[in-house]
Amino acid sequence: SFASRRLSSHKGPHQRRFVAPPACSIARMESRLQAPDTAALPAMSGRGWLESEEQLPTEATAVVPPHGLEPSPSSSSTARPPAPPVPSGGAGWPVAPPLPEGLLQSQSSSGYARPPPPPVPNSSAASWLGLEAEPEDARPSAPPGLAAPNGCAASSAAAAEVEEEDEENEEEEEVRQAKPKKLLFEPYLDKEAVARGLADGSFFRGTLVASSSKLGTAHVKPLGAKPNDRDFIIKGKSARNRAFHGDVVIVKLLAEGEFGHRTIRKGGGKGGGRGGAVEDDDDDEDEEDVDRRKMPALVENSDSEDEVVNLGALRRAVGTSTDKAPQERSGGSTGGFAKVVAIDDPKGAQRVIVCTLHPNERNGGVGAACVVKETDTLLRAMPTDKRMPWLLIQVNDVTRKVLNLPGKLDPYTMWPVQMIGWKETSSLPLGRLKGQCLGQAGDLDAEERHALIEHQLDEHEAEFKDDLLDEVNDLVKESQRNFESEVLKRNDLRQKRIFTIDPATARDLDDAIHVDFDRERQEVEVGVHIADVGHFVQLGSKADKEAQFRTTSVYLINRVLPMLPHALCNHLCSLNPNEPKLAFSAFFRLSLETGELIETGPYKPWFQKTAICSVCRLNYDEVQDVLDGKEIDKPTVYAGYTWEQIKEDIFLLYDVCGKVRRGRFEGGALSISKKKMIFHTRESEDGIPTGYHLEHHSASHWIIEELMLLANKCVAKHMANGVLSDVSVLRNHAAPDPAKAEVLSKMMKENLGLTEWEAGNAGAIYRSCQAIYRQYGEMLGLCVEMMTMRAGMKQATYFVYDDEADAHHFALDFDYYTHFTSPIRRYPDVMVHRVLAAVLCGEQEGFQQREEAQEQVLGCNEKKVASRRCQEQLDRAVFCIFLRSKKSWFYTVGTVLAFHQDADSNEKGKANDAITVYCSQLGKETKAFLRAGDGAVADLEKLGLFCNGVDDTLMLPDNWRFCSRGLVELEWLPPDGDKTRRRRQTLQTLSCVPIVIIPTNTVPIDYALFFVSPFHAKGEEVSRDVPDLAVQGFSWNEVEEDGVEVVHDALAAPVAA
Repeated sequence: SFASRRLSSHKGPHQRRFVAPPACSIARMESRLQAPDTAALPAMSGRGWLESEEQLPTEATAVVPPHGLEPSPSSSSTARPPAPPVPSGGAGWPVAPPLPEGLLQSQSSSGYARPPPPPVPNSSAASWLGLEAEPEDARPSAPPGLAAPNGCAASSAAAAEVEEEDEENEEEEEVRQAKPKKLLFEPYLDKEAVARGLADGSFFRGTLVASSSKLGTAHVKPLGAKPNDRDFIIKGKSARNRAFHGDVVIVKLLAEGEFGHRTIRKGGGKGGGRGGAVEDDDDDEDEEDVDRRKMPALVENSDSEDEVVNLGALRRAVGTSTDKAPQERSGGSTGGFAKVVAIDDPKGAQRVIVCTLHPNERNGGVGAACVVKETDTLLRAMPTDKRMPWLLIQVNDVTRKVLNLPGKLDPYTMWPVQMIGWKETSSLPLGRLKGQCLGQAGDLDAEERHALIEHQLDEHEAEFKDDLLDEVNDLVKESQRNFESEVLKRNDLRQKRIFTIDPATARDLDDAIHVDFDRERQEVEVGVHIADVGHFVQLGSKADKEAQFRTTSVYLINRVLPMLPHALCNHLCSLNPNEPKLAFSAFFRLSLETGELIETGPYKPWFQKTAICSVCRLNYDEVQDVLDGKEIDKPTVYAGYTWEQIKEDIFLLYDVCGKVRRGRFEGGALSISKKKMIFHTRESEDGIPTGYHLEHHSASHWIIEELMLLANKCVAKHMANGVLSDVSVLRNHAAPDPAKAEVLSKMMKENLGLTEWEAGNAGAIYRSCQAIYRQYGEMLGLCVEMMTMRAGMKQATYFVYDDEADAHHFALDFDYYTHFTSPIRRYPDVMVHRVLAAVLCGEQEGFQQREEAQEQVLGCNEKKVASRRCQEQLDRAVFCIFLRSKKSWFYTVGTVLAFHQDADSNEKGKANDAITVYCSQLGKETKAFLRAGDGAVADLEKLGLFCNGVDDTLMLPDNWRFCSRGLVELEWLPPDGDKTRRRRQTLQTLSCVPIVIIPTNTVPIDYALFFVSPFHAKGEEVSRDVPDLAVQGFSWNEVEEDGVEVVHDALAAPVAA
């Protein structure tokens, strides 16, 4: 063990001593670590961020403390570990242990899916670190459990063995600290300086969001900024100053002269001397050019969720120059270029990052060369999330045992890694392994765990604690004993004809409905009955505290990570048929003639605690078959009711809800369609889907949707106008950013000639999108809706209401809206139930007070977004796994969004020429790189595509020509290469054309997108139903105005025949 050996070096004036901690006790190590009073968190570099290279001295600046493996945070079912500590300096800001100098040298290209990280000298690593090399026999042999090199199966046992051994060893080690070196980053300001800057308005606090498509750029929205205020732009690694994606940072707006090249000197002048210097050597070249030169061998997928990045693409589409100052481009009251001066909360740096491990060599240790040698002292961890920096992991006894080193590393195995520090004199942060390996990329379990960790949802996978389960079991028994006495306090509706409509696979049924027809008034009374979760989960209970942390259920491919224990969500609270249940009910009346909600008089909406008993369980497919006149297997109906009565209720609801829906859209509401894949896993033995279908939003779905919307709307209005409005949780959706929405409108009208496009309000956007559907078909309609969502459309969020808040929901066009109808899987609904119950009973307790509620909804908003993105990432990964299992590729229709001609050359076959295409089924746009095939047939192995057992051929264009700003011509040859049969294919903006999706052999599993040759049989098959106008696309019209930059010359030389 490294903790039991003594390392020594020549004693000198910079020498210091410390006690080496156990490898798995970083907190104990940090308590002994003597660090300077400056903090450290990362800046942009290669795989994620590296923009330029430094030639650094090779002497050590300070010791690299030994660290190793810590238990996985989700491996225990008993306790959630606290957020990992960050070393703290005297100023109170987080600081990091020092890193060795001389880390960065120039990169070399690689065929691996990610660009190789910078090398570190390994030949004399011990002396380079200021340590004596240990003798060969001092290193432990590989443990018996690690027979297979670097195997995941043995990592847990090895980690446990190392942890047990390290707990017994705590001896002092001697190390030498080198003289101070050049500062690569500015030291962070202390708390007092930050407080002064925030007070006088020169500093701003906000969360740093890194771009995954512009690797040198990050954005910070100041805390308290108005919805349409512009973000601050953090450009370059020096300005980012070691901040991780997700960190809460303190930023300072840069003066005009500071943008671009800048040099900050202190102490020793130009040479730096002993005082050190900070030099910003950011490249001054266009970042897109840098991006293109660093594109991987296959394809760079854009970040579909990054609204700012996609807006940039739209700006470039209308020709806006990138040289304007950010304030001129944004038009908002804030914004501009800024730099990070301190870290307020290292939320991003503290997170676990999924990485692959590689030798720290110039070529990245790819393939057969991925071997760690006996003399290596550092490993390189390359994050799968390119917004994160590379990390260095020390090779010590812990990592040797866990990884079975020296030996070969598997570059396709994913590991959880955590940053432990980053000095301002170091180019890369230091990290450590943080649990068991996840498995190989492309493995279903590994990709699932990867998605959970990537979105910080892995702790949801932990089992509920025993004391919580004991509490819930006691609650269930007590509720069963006291059920009848509780019913006496409620409106007993157990004899009412109440039923449920849910997905066929649903287990937690949290809503039920009933419908009655008042013939005299020609009104329909609807009751929406919701599981009374708030009655069972009392504020402050163990179950409640766990639900506050989770905030939402997470839906994976074939399982659910529930917010509440199964005894609650699947049994006690679930509204199962023929089981008496406690509910919270909302009642309202609708005009049968118009579908209008009755909001005044004696029949205005009302709310009650009730007891119900569902008489029938239906699923969406069954209800749709009934509406379509198809015969189905009659479901069981209880309590003396008949199937015919249930069918009458269904048709009555279909009639009135159709009028409600029509009136809502005519009144100004917006609906965005989205393709969602439903995977079939019921018959699967290994969890890999046997098939899938696309979810269809049929009438059976929108019946329930309209009823839930009405219930939520009625509850929200009642709470906002009630005595407890200041603690009421509502949900709002802000109007789109006007500047960003204007960019889209300008492009649609002026550049593409869609003069009928209107986007003044939600209703106008909806009507414009529907017109696209009718004229150009589904594929183009889905793409335009996606563009609309990206062009300044905000995310709906939870908030605690006050009189000055804008509660309007833009998309729904409701003055007030909340979530009341899903308390089993959403914590905000539980909060709403508690406040509504207090309003009805005239109580002032049993709910979270305002400040506590405000803090809670922030967590709910974050977890909701994380859960959605996790599901989307997992859907795409599982789809690729499904294609691999079927040994097939996927053919569909994609929509052309943008053209990218390499700025350096117009040579035929230039590898960085690309066309961005949107695939609606995957919900993501992807760059399709144009590559010339050898005899028109691609070399699949060279491109890194999955082809094992696939009976198919990828045909690539023989040539292409960028004719104008929005026009490219592809030339195709038949498989036999006969040039007399060549065909030309014209692609314009928004052309809908056949594409093929091919899984890749990358980490994590991904896909590449290619155009389908007109000589391929699948081309005509998949595009048969696409209207000709959609295939043709739109001619791009240049608009003469200041700042326009014409990218492609319309008079370019024609392609040789």
